[in-house]
Amino acid sequence: MSVAQQIRSQLDHLHFNREYDASVFDGIASKETIKKTLQRSRERVGKTTTKYFYVKYTPQSKRKAPYEVYDDQEEVMFDPTEFSFNAFWQSGKPTMQKVSSIIRNYLTAMDQNDICLLCRKFGKNRVKAELIATYRALYKQGFIDVKGHKVPLEGRYDRNPVFKEILKMIHDC
Repeated sequence: MSVAQQIRSQLDHLHFNREYDASVFDGIASKETIKKTLQRSRERVGKTTTKYFYVKYTPQSKRKAPYEVYDDQEEVMFDPTEFSFNAFWQSGKPTMQKVSSIIRNYLTAMDQNDICLLCRKFGKNRVKAELIATYRALYKQGFIDVKGHKVPLEGRYDRNPVFKEILKMIHDC
C-alpha cells in the first residue's frame, strides 16, 4: 500500500467533530512526506460507509492540531442577519441548521456576497462539493419539477450554464 493510500485509510478511521495532531500518522511515513501529501490536497472529501466528511489541513494554524474533521451532518448556529436574506424563513432568530442545508439554500439564490460568505465560513471545496452533489442529483433524476411541470435535463451537469456561473462565483471568492 502506498503512503497516500495509508494516509487515506487513516483519515477514513478518524472520529467526527474532533481535532487531531500529526501523531495520528505516526508509523506511516516521515513527517515531511505526510505534510507534502496533505498539502497537495488541502481539503479532502472522504467517505465512510454512512457519511461524508471533510478533512482540512491548516498549516498556518497556531493551534496544536492543524487537522480538522467536519461531519456532513454537522449542525451549526445559523444567524440569518449575516446573509442578504433569510433562507430559513421559519425563524428570524439564530437557529441550529445543517451545514449542507445552509450551503444548498444559499447557492440557489446565486448572490455573490452570500456565496463568498459561505466560502469563508465552510471552505471553497466544501461549497463546491455541495454544488456538484446538488447538480449530480438533479441530472440523475433527469428533470426539474417546477410546480408540477417537469422540465427535462439533458447532457452533463458540469456543462449547465447556471452550474458554470455559480462555480465561477465560488472561484472568484
